[in-house]
Formats: sequence, structure tokens, C-alpha cells
Amino acid sequence: MPSGEIDYLTPLRDALVDARRRHTTVAAAGLPVPRSDDDAYAVQRAVADATGLFTTRPTAWKVGAASRTATPNAAPLPPRTLVSSPARFAADAFNRILIEGEVAFRLRSPLEGDALDGDRMALAATIDELLVTMEVIDPRYRDLEEAGPLLRLADHGLHGALVVGTGIPWHGSLDWAAQAAILRCNGTVIRETRGGHPLGDLNFLMPWLARHTAARGYALAAGDVITLGTWTGVYESSRGETIDVEFPGIGRASAHFD
Repeated sequence: MPSGEIDYLTPLRDALVDARRRHTTVAAAGLPVPRSDDDAYAVQRAVADATGLFTTRPTAWKVGAASRTATPNAAPLPPRTLVSSPARFAADAFNRILIEGEVAFRLRSPLEGDALDGDRMALAATIDELLVTMEVIDPRYRDLEEAGPLLRLADHGLHGALVVGTGIPWHGSLDWAAQAAILRCNGTVIRETRGGHPLGDLNFLMPWLARHTAARGYALAAGDVITLGTWTGVYESSRGETIDVEFPGIGRASAHFD
């Protein structure tokens, strides 16, 4: 870990590195908790460096916020965790299989945050597609209920995989409040929401993310995918199941877990 005030997080970094290397989980209880988002991001970077999560620049990110007035948070997604729908995962791919049905933006051109603040037309011009995605949440903490937001952020937002499905061209707007989202397990509807994302119009996250990534040396580029948080809540799947996420009018993504 870098020297100074975040030396206190060395045990957290070491535990997360060990969990990734051994493909196992660690107890969150008793681990030091980051005192700030910046400290959690330092752990993200240190774990990534120690385990080789990124041999090239990140081409996908997850971003979210507790509310529209809260500071957002983000994590880069390792390239090897990005898969196209329909996906198939081996039986030992994850510690747990927690499913979130999401939508994502794919960029048409580089995105610079300061130039886009308050300019919806300029922001719309940088986005190429609206995609359906399915994030597999795979926590490195065995006692997930003991891991608060900053511990989860340090663990790359608990990311396991992102299944990238079909989508539509982005024309600058969506009726966010009316949009439906459907999650099926083996063909049976498990969750169905309408206007299910608590943050409403998600465009506001993009300028913040552009500044965040640029500050870490990863300017957002054409083709990058940004997934924007769950519409379906979290559904725990089991081995042997096929999960399908559909956003009517946008597209769908599916995955089978052996």
C-alpha cells in the first residue's frame, strides 16, 4: 500500500488479495474499514496491481450512488469478467451468484466530465447505445452483512462478472419512470419492476464518472461500457439455473450457471 495514512488498510488489501488468489472468501468482521472513498479506491488499485486484474486499461465501469445528492462511487471492471450474452459460467466460477439486472451506456466518443456538466445534448452525443446488462455480484466477504459500503467499495463493488446483452441506439432520453425490467429464472418471472431504479434519470452519473476515471489515469474512451446499477434488486441464483434479464423495448441478457 502507499505510505502514510492508508497504511492502516494493509490487512484489508492482503485479505482481498488472498481471497482472489485462492478463490475463497474472508471474514469482513475485524478487517479495518476505509475511512473515506479515496482510501477505498486506494485498496481497489492495490488489489488490482497485486493480482493482475488489469493488463490493459479498463473498458468497463460500474457506477452508482446512494441518492441523487450523495457522492457517487465507482469501480473498474476487469476485462476478463466481461462476457457477451448468452453467457455460460463454470460451476466454480463464483463464491456466490447474486444477480442484478441493469442497463448500461456504451460510449460513441471520449467523455470529459467538466465539458458535459449541465449540457445534456453534448452528453447525449457521446453515448452510442443503451444496453441491457446483468451483473453477477461475487463478494470476497463470507459475512457480507458485516461489510458496509466502504468495505464493499474496496472490493471493487463486489463485482464478479458483467454479462453484456442487446440494446438500442441512444437518442438522448428514456422514460425512466415507465421503463420495465423483468428477471426470469429458468423461464419463470422472479422480479418485475417499472421505473425500478431509485435514482431515476441516470445521465447525472456520467460527468462525475468521467472526472473520477480521468483522475486515476483512465480517461473514458469510445466503446467503453458503463453499467448503472440494479433495477431488479439482488436475486441469489444457484448452480444449474438460467437467468434472463429483459428490459422491454431495450433488450435482454442471459446466463447459465453450471
